[in-house]
Amino acid sequence: MAPPQDSDPLIVGSLFNYRNRKSVDVPWGILYLIFLALTVCGGVYGITNRNREFSKAFEQDYMADPRNCPLHGNRQLLEDAEPEIIDLPMFFRQAALWLAISAAVSVLLGIVFLMIFKYQPHAATKATIVAQVAAPAAMGFATLFAGQVGGGIMLLGLAALGALAFYLWRNEIELCARLLGVAAHGLHDNPGLVALVVVAKLVMVFLVLPIFAFLFASYTNGGVVPNAERVEVAGGQCRDEQGQTVPCCAWQADSWVPAYMSFASVTMLWTVFLFGQFRIFTISGTIAQWYFAPAGAEDALKGSTLRTVRFALGPQFGTLALGAAVLTAIQLMRQALQRAQERRRQEGESVATLVWSLLACCLQCIWGLIEYITKFATVRAAITGEAFFEAGRNVTQLLTRNFLKAYGVWWFPPLVLQMAAFALSATWGVLIFGISYFAWHSQEHAQAQAALLGVLSFFMAWVVQAFFAAVLLDIVDAVFICYAMDKDTQSVTRLEVHEVFSQVPVGVAVEQPGGEYSYGAPVTGGYVPPSHPAAATGEYGGVPPPQLARPGHFYDSHARV
Repeated sequence: MAPPQDSDPLIVGSLFNYRNRKSVDVPWGILYLIFLALTVCGGVYGITNRNREFSKAFEQDYMADPRNCPLHGNRQLLEDAEPEIIDLPMFFRQAALWLAISAAVSVLLGIVFLMIFKYQPHAATKATIVAQVAAPAAMGFATLFAGQVGGGIMLLGLAALGALAFYLWRNEIELCARLLGVAAHGLHDNPGLVALVVVAKLVMVFLVLPIFAFLFASYTNGGVVPNAERVEVAGGQCRDEQGQTVPCCAWQADSWVPAYMSFASVTMLWTVFLFGQFRIFTISGTIAQWYFAPAGAEDALKGSTLRTVRFALGPQFGTLALGAAVLTAIQLMRQALQRAQERRRQEGESVATLVWSLLACCLQCIWGLIEYITKFATVRAAITGEAFFEAGRNVTQLLTRNFLKAYGVWWFPPLVLQMAAFALSATWGVLIFGISYFAWHSQEHAQAQAALLGVLSFFMAWVVQAFFAAVLLDIVDAVFICYAMDKDTQSVTRLEVHEVFSQVPVGVAVEQPGGEYSYGAPVTGGYVPPSHPAAATGEYGGVPPPQLARPGHFYDSHARV
């Protein structure tokens, strides 16, 4: 689809930057591609030079013979296998139809999930809140009846504390319900987003799986060496210091393998986060075009998702790579901190453990804040075309000027959606367990097989619900930033969204004689983003030109103040 012309209504009065998007953060995009290329080259080298006798490392008789490992090594590979409770091949033959039905129903449940939040967001939100209070209360009473007074009182206290917190935050919960309804409506009006995110997930899988294969292939570069745990060989058996029988041999990878596996793991983590950034970017860009579209521009919005994809894979690929690199660094630091804490706990130093716990608490707060800003910086970059750090700085200033209910947007929507997804999926899993157990009750291990089928059905449904929940949360974030940018220019683009945040004392949205909307008692000299056309022309006092309200559920207007 050709880019809009200067006379296109998509350009006039829109805060979304359709044109003149420069290539930004280019070095980070190049750096990611270098990481990916080096990972592929190392994986190809590992496959080419692998030890073709690696499979013998899984043969107990071979690894138990000390004559097969003449070199020194320090890694043990084999462990005794646990006996099987369920005949898995037979189980999957019997459960194939059930799993296929469960997969199909999981997709239907996902659609139901969206419809619930589109048409009954308040009822769904209240139901999840009630469930989060009722569940610990029910467990508390059950624990009391079982004779565990202390545990029961603790659970009941937890339920009471949750009820008090939700009561004090009832206004924010109401806001959350309305915002989720807006998000569901936005997804309904942009159905191509679901297909795009599904395709992106599949591409990510096809990109990540080869990296897994490269990691495994690199590990096959090495040889069989003596097990470092063995201290003696007697009667053809190897024993450790406690006299226990251990394998005589172990597998030891070549010296370059650990470094490559660490490097490839970083690349794989970076890739996963990159696709997460891509999802946020494309959803935010599409929703922003929908949000800021003037009246009568619905036809021009066709292809808005593909337009955003071109921005993501073109001039702003480096922005996505940089955001993903920040998230990757945070994840690596979290893992390092967890390992350090584990070592301190094993050493048993109480003072050091306490210091590390306090440090971990502070660092987790800092990392969480950085992740929060990174997410909204990506949303902002998708709308304005700014570089990552510029978008991060501007979105921080935007949220500072318009703090609004940012904490409610951060906490309540994920809480509600995740609980609703879990409850819906758990209900389906329990139902499948009951039906399959009734059908298989005459077979051996019927209860275990039905339980396994129920768990698999639950996870399939949960994956689908979590997928739709993640898309809705990204839309919530995008709508929130669009609203903040709208308010920053003293205009009302979508009245329904502004009504959601009407609790904030920033002036009342009033209808003008011509039918458009604006804020009463506006702040003069308001901030105008650099990407806005009014910033270049100086017209309208820094406020977009007026547009007629769109009839229907949502209203569009860029009102002159």
